Amino acid sequence: MCPMLIIFLAAMNVFMILYAPQPLLPLFAEDFGVSIPTASLTIAVTIIALAIASLLLAPAFDKWRRKKVMLFASIALIWPSVMLCITQPFSMVLFWRILYGLFIPGVTAVMMAYIAEEFPPEQRGRVMGVYVSANVAGGLLGRVISGPIAEAYSWQAVFGALALYSTLISLLIWKLLPNSQHQPQRSEQSFLVHFRNPALLGTFLIGFSQFFAFIGFFTYIPFYASAAPFQLTVTQISLLYLTYAFGILSAPIAGFLSDKIGRRTTMAAGHVIGAMGILLTLWPSVPSLLIGSSLLTLGNFASQSAATAYVTDVALESRGAATSLYLFFFYVGGSLGAWLPGFLWNDFGWRGLVVITVSMLVLALLSNILLTKRHGQHHDPIRSSAPPS
Repeated sequence: MCPMLIIFLAAMNVFMILYAPQPLLPLFAEDFGVSIPTASLTIAVTIIALAIASLLLAPAFDKWRRKKVMLFASIALIWPSVMLCITQPFSMVLFWRILYGLFIPGVTAVMMAYIAEEFPPEQRGRVMGVYVSANVAGGLLGRVISGPIAEAYSWQAVFGALALYSTLISLLIWKLLPNSQHQPQRSEQSFLVHFRNPALLGTFLIGFSQFFAFIGFFTYIPFYASAAPFQLTVTQISLLYLTYAFGILSAPIAGFLSDKIGRRTTMAAGHVIGAMGILLTLWPSVPSLLIGSSLLTLGNFASQSAATAYVTDVALESRGAATSLYLFFFYVGGSLGAWLPGFLWNDFGWRGLVVITVSMLVLALLSNILLTKRHGQHHDPIRSSAPPS
């Protein structure tokens, strides 16, 4: 089996786990008798734990072998899924969602470093684009299937399905993913040196800002779409996430384009397109929700594809640490995007969410203009080689 297919399926798994509860938030609020901000914690606590684990484990990720870390993390993700099938108190739902977040960086951060080291530099943008498209596919599939499964059976059945898929992924990584051939030796000072790189800091801020906007939008759109004038059902709301299909297409295309026209240009285009999509949803109609969600998805994953490749371009040593730091800022932004807008919801509703999410994309654009250009030309020490087979 092609290594890129295994990478695609493994990345898809963690993002199915991460986002499957989003269409279920109104059910959680009703079943457990909790508020909207409290129900949204099922997304936020996972992302917070993911961010913290990415930061704390960043130095270690360059010490351990890439395949072993990804295999361990994929196996560990089975446990919370199984436990959520039998969990009753909402506090325990949050506990198992936190545990997910602690294991996910062992797949996401390490996989980005694996791609950067095992594929030639001239292919890095397009391969990262395929990786990001797997993120999109996982987010799409997790959101789309969770609503119908919950309505037909229960929300616990959603996590049973996730446990089965994680088991399959663990077997594929164990048996078929090649070991790293070009993983460099770990530098003892590599973790801190990344904070002295303005281009990396700018990219970290871009990741923070764009994911805040993206997660904020898709976390609260079920509440917007389930109220007047839309009054959509849980299954209909799940179908809104079919707009993720645009991200599956835009990520690899953007990765290819970023190899040709530059990472920063591709990122900037994604920010602008995403902001246009959010603004369009102010028009209260189902078509505006569909088109606006599609544009945001297209722009977000185009930008993310270029940003992940840019991190590995600029960080020429200890890429595991650099990608972990990027994911730390990325997921801190996402966790705040899932949580903070809830406090504005009662007073400002969807208009308040539009203001805060578009503002974050403007911040990403400013970071692109002012910070990410501040790096010199570097030689990539990783030798060009054929993709692993």
